[in-house]
Amino acid sequence: MNDFGKLLDKYIVGMTDETLADRIGTSKVTIYNWRTGKIKRPSRQKVLKCADVLKLTPKQRGDFLKAAGHSSANDEPQQLAIPVVGPPIIQPYQFFGRENILSQIYWAWNKTVPESIAIIGPNRSGKTSLLNYLNNITQATHLRPEQPKGWPNDWLPRSFKFALVDFHDANMHKPETLVTDVLRQLQFKIPQSCNIADFSSIIKQKVSHPTVILMDDIEAGLSASALDTTFWQNMRSLASHGKLSFVVTASEPPVQLAHDGGKTSPFFNILGHTLQLEAFTENEARELLANSPKKFSQEDIDGMLKESGCWPESLQKLCDTRLQKMWLGKNQRRVGKKKRAVGSKKLPQSS
Repeated sequence: MNDFGKLLDKYIVGMTDETLADRIGTSKVTIYNWRTGKIKRPSRQKVLKCADVLKLTPKQRGDFLKAAGHSSANDEPQQLAIPVVGPPIIQPYQFFGRENILSQIYWAWNKTVPESIAIIGPNRSGKTSLLNYLNNITQATHLRPEQPKGWPNDWLPRSFKFALVDFHDANMHKPETLVTDVLRQLQFKIPQSCNIADFSSIIKQKVSHPTVILMDDIEAGLSASALDTTFWQNMRSLASHGKLSFVVTASEPPVQLAHDGGKTSPFFNILGHTLQLEAFTENEARELLANSPKKFSQEDIDGMLKESGCWPESLQKLCDTRLQKMWLGKNQRRVGKKKRAVGSKKLPQSS
């Protein structure tokens, strides 16, 4: 095991290889190879994503990069903002739009005890990317000049602690694994055997700053048999003590989902704000396209806005397709130019 593997072993405590792999868009085998030293120099981009997911401090982040053979985080170059096709966005500088939603979150959070929120939107509408943004914005080392938006006077939840629970991950369907992962993210000491009672006791004793648990895809959480009514009642109890706030995402109102799944609980009554995730405004969509690595024609931009309906995933895919066509066209012209140059050369005359 090399230095990077040793650090990863240290920082990953409480999280499985599979969970980390899912969150950074790689395979479980790759994470294993990092830990064992079979891969000694992971790509800088993957190391940075890994640092974001593990919520490393600036010093830990710098040590992590150095161990992987890269320059420190302070020397991190600004990367292109788009397109991001496939996995949800992790880096805050790649996050666009949602000014209205962020303004409403600010209103709910800029209080003595941050209020709990449900974010509703269709599949692939950007719910996970929004949670990643909330989870990572206060630690971001690079932002676009106009960021952040939606929060007045450069307000950021700097005093907040966050933990992200991704119910797409089957490991989060077990109460003990879930609460252990939350405690790890909040940087609390984890008992040798951690159950719901231990978790509740630690939260009540240790939480002294605004603390928000971000729960992605509550439908999957409600479908987990081990996360029963008792589990949700415990979460409700912690919220009622003013210790925790929650943000949950779903495709439908959580109260209705809980009712349909037979897990009705007072927990879902704490979600005082229900925010609907819609398509981007036209201005937000144009801003995203303006951050493409290549400039598009006005005709292309208007076509992409119309075809995508200003939904972020469709915009990213259309942007990627247009860029690929531009690259192929340029490459074909270059090849054609070389062929013409070769054909124009005169063959030497025989004596």
